[in-house]
Amino acid sequence: FVAEELKKGNHVRPEAFECVTIFFSDIVGFTALSAESTPMEVVDFLNDLYTCFDSTIDNYDVYKVETIGDAYMVVSGLPIKNGNEHAREIARLSLALLVAVGNFKIQHRPERKLKLRIGIHSGPCVAGVVGLKMPRYCLFGDTVNTASRMESNGEALKIHVSHETKKILDIFGNFRLSVRGDIELK
Repeated sequence: FVAEELKKGNHVRPEAFECVTIFFSDIVGFTALSAESTPMEVVDFLNDLYTCFDSTIDNYDVYKVETIGDAYMVVSGLPIKNGNEHAREIARLSLALLVAVGNFKIQHRPERKLKLRIGIHSGPCVAGVVGLKMPRYCLFGDTVNTASRMESNGEALKIHVSHETKKILDIFGNFRLSVRGDIELK
């Protein structure tokens, strides 16, 4: 819908969403890998990885917001609301991406195992298009920041889930989560 409105030259008004689930992932050791790789190898590696991720997310009711370097951001529950399904879709996607990463081969470093850190959080946000030359559909609000902090304070090859997301996942009754303990987030 957003893309179609932009193609028509129409203004897309920002929209508030009561609850969405946001996914952030990051590659553990990316800086070190980049330092021992040529820029072309890094670009090829990220292209291969994000091609894999992009084909995986096609199986879920999610929207890829952006990639920034080795960070990957996905949301469910917008631009089309989907009840509480957003948490389940992001949780299922997270599990699928961990499997994909386990099978992923870095072409120029085939001996190195890729490690992904994932964080997810649910809550309200505002989504809107910003910019004129290269307009981008962006998300705003504390939910975005908290999801990012969940990722950065997570552990490799694990999914760090906020209490808010856990409460929604508990409704479905088919996810096993273990308590990590209190983590102070910035």
